[in-house]
Amino acid sequence: MEQSAKDRSRAVGLETGRWRKVTLSDDDRLLDRAFDLGVEKCLRDARTLGAFPHVTRNGRWLISEHGRWTAGFFVGMLWLVSMVAKDSDAADWASSWAKRLAFRASDRSTHDMGFLFEPSFVRGYRATGHEGFRDVAIQAARSLASRFHAQGRFIPAWSPEEDPSYAALAIVDTIMNVPILIWAGRESGDETLLRVGVETALTIRDQHVREDGATYHVVDHAPKSGAITRKGTHQGAFEGSCWTRGQAWAVYGFTKVGVMLKQAELLETARRLADYFLARLGDAVLPPWDFDRHAKGEPRDSAAGSIAASGLIELGRATGEDAYTKAGRRIAVGLARTCIYFETPDTHGLLRHGSVDVPRRSGIDESIIYGDHYFMEAIMKLRRPAFWEQLGCVEY
Repeated sequence: MEQSAKDRSRAVGLETGRWRKVTLSDDDRLLDRAFDLGVEKCLRDARTLGAFPHVTRNGRWLISEHGRWTAGFFVGMLWLVSMVAKDSDAADWASSWAKRLAFRASDRSTHDMGFLFEPSFVRGYRATGHEGFRDVAIQAARSLASRFHAQGRFIPAWSPEEDPSYAALAIVDTIMNVPILIWAGRESGDETLLRVGVETALTIRDQHVREDGATYHVVDHAPKSGAITRKGTHQGAFEGSCWTRGQAWAVYGFTKVGVMLKQAELLETARRLADYFLARLGDAVLPPWDFDRHAKGEPRDSAAGSIAASGLIELGRATGEDAYTKAGRRIAVGLARTCIYFETPDTHGLLRHGSVDVPRRSGIDESIIYGDHYFMEAIMKLRRPAFWEQLGCVEY
C-alpha cells in the first residue's frame, strides 16, 4: 500500500526526548515498511501458531514445541515488537511464549543456550526488569558452562548421543553463545561463568579464525586431551571453504564479546572478520550460502545477510567506524528490496531466500526465523536506536 506524504515524515529525536519532523529517505521508508510488516506477521504468529516456528515450507512455518535451537528468536522478535508497538499485546505474548521455552534452561545437551535465552530472557529482563527472566537466563548460562572442556578450553556444540562423532566437535557459531556466559557471570557474581566465557572466546579466535580473516566452521578435537584433530566444515561447501553464515556469526559474536570484555584485540578480530565478509560479498546484498559457491544458480542465504547486517551495525557503534554501519545498512536495505514479498502479506515468514543447510538439502530458499529476527533487530538499531540498550547482553 502506498504511503501518503504525511506518512513519509516520522517523529525522531528519541535520545533527547524532543521531537522534530524530518522527511525520510526512500531507504528509510522501505525499512520502516519492512519492519511494520514484520510486526504484523509476528503478532499474527503469536496468536495462531501452535508451537515455535523454525523454517517455512510452501509458505507455512514448520513448528516445534521443543523449539530446536531457534525458539528464542521468535520470543526475541515479540520483545522487539513490544518496544515499538506500545498499544499492542506483544509484551504479554512475549512473556507467554517465553514461559513455554523456560524448561530448556536446564538443557545441557547443546551449545545453543545463548541463541535460545539471550533474545528471549535477557532481552525480556532488559525490557521489563522482571527478575524471573534474569534468573532463567543465568540458569541457562550455567547449563552451557557445564559443557566446557577444561583441557581443550572449548565448548562442544552438539550431543554425542545424537552422533558419537560430536563428542569434542566445536563450531564457530558458539561465539554467539559466549555473551550470555559473560553477562550471567557478572549478574550472578559467578567467576566460573565469566572465565568459561573468556576462555571459550579466545579458543574460537585462535582455532577457527584464519590469517586472512575467514573462518573454519568446525574444529574437531580428541575427546580426552582436547588436541585438535581436524579443521573443516559441517554446513559449508568443502573443508577449506568459508561458510557464509558461520562468518556472519563470527563478525557479530566477536563484536559483542569485544565490547563486553573491553578487549581491543577481540574487536580487531571482529574487524578482520567483517573486512573479509565485505570483500567477498562485493557489491551484492544477498550473500551466497558459501563464499566459495557463488556461481549463478547456487542457493543464497538471506539469514547470513541479516546476521551480518546487525553485526556490522553493532561493530560500527563499538568502533566508531561509520563504514561498518553503512555496510550493514546497505545490506539491510538490499534484503528489504530483494527478499520481502510485500504483495503476499498472508504467507508465513518475512525474509525469503534463506538456506538452512545446503549440503543436506534442508530449508533451501525459504524464510528462517533467525533470518527474520536479525533483520528486524538490524532495523531497530538503524531506525530506533533509543532501544539499543534493551536488545541483549551488550552494554555501552
